[in-house]
Amino acid sequence: MTAQCLASGLLLAAVVFSPRLGIANPLLLAAFGVTLWDWWRNRTFRGWEWPLAAPVGVFCLASMTSALISADPLVSVQQLPRLLVFFLIPLAANLLSVRDFRPFAWGLAGMTCTLSVWGIWQYVHGYNTLEQRIRGPLSHYMTYAGWLLLAFCLLFALALLSRWRGRWLWLVSSALAVVAMFLSYTRNVWVGLVVGVLVLAACWRRRLLLLYPVLALLVVLAFPKAVRERLVSMVDLRQPANFDRLCMVYSGVQMVRDNPLTGVGLDMVPKLYPLYRRDDAPRYRVPHLHNNFLQIAAERGLVALAAYCWMLLAFFSATWRALGRVQGEERAVLAACLSAVAAITAAGFFEYNFWDAEIQYLTLTLMGGALGRKGKIG
Repeated sequence: MTAQCLASGLLLAAVVFSPRLGIANPLLLAAFGVTLWDWWRNRTFRGWEWPLAAPVGVFCLASMTSALISADPLVSVQQLPRLLVFFLIPLAANLLSVRDFRPFAWGLAGMTCTLSVWGIWQYVHGYNTLEQRIRGPLSHYMTYAGWLLLAFCLLFALALLSRWRGRWLWLVSSALAVVAMFLSYTRNVWVGLVVGVLVLAACWRRRLLLLYPVLALLVVLAFPKAVRERLVSMVDLRQPANFDRLCMVYSGVQMVRDNPLTGVGLDMVPKLYPLYRRDDAPRYRVPHLHNNFLQIAAERGLVALAAYCWMLLAFFSATWRALGRVQGEERAVLAACLSAVAAITAAGFFEYNFWDAEIQYLTLTLMGGALGRKGKIG
């Protein structure tokens, strides 16, 4: 029991510090080490939770196949160790109980406040244009905003649905996160925010869905003109960034047509994009295709895409069904995890956030924690 408590503490600390991978990675390795030692001693580790075991296994096999027959196998094979991140799902499923989410939420609230205030300070000091956006201490503004989206959904849901003492203080962190997300000008996160809040309303009080348009209008009017203009630009196909996304869709589809089963290979999309690029595309090179589903299909093939969709559907169906069978804190935790994963998945239609380590650590931990054996779904 002592070893499991230590491992769960290390895991939660790693996820809280996931915006700083230099701190998070050693903590994760320590959590895995303690867990393996405890399993070797007591044989208590139960492995994968069934709803996600099969799709994750297929995804990993498809990724390995894609790397081996890639356009440049030496480059693609170097990405395979990243597949070990999926062990976060069984680790969280075995280690985290409902009561662990309370200290986790407090730690997450502290990190959320820190990152939000950091970003707001940056906005006031010149990081307030599309060329220079707030990103806190992270390397990219989309990673920064995506992490805050996950943290907001979890904290906001637990503040509303749980009965833990002091939970209303999490609303302060949630409010700061919303401000930072809007000031980051990151539109995919705004889409995710809407979806996450809608899912929470469906889990909590569905009548509140009628009030959301009014609340959204009030929130939008409270922000600077630049934020409102950025919001309107989401539906303007003549806007350069939007047209660039359409060009990426065209190129990604061509990659899938040429390599339907295995894709072009891991880490090959940015290298091959110039060959598939439309002549009128705004950019000659791109780091990825800015869409989880399209990127996975182009890079790893349709088998990997099917496995990814299977994993999401398995998670959403299992958690949604379980909501009707549990009450109290268990229901609050399930609703919070469901809302957060739904939000980041919706944002993933407009950004390749699935393979972003800072976001991935938190997402997979929430998925495993929700589907775990200790009093949630079992």
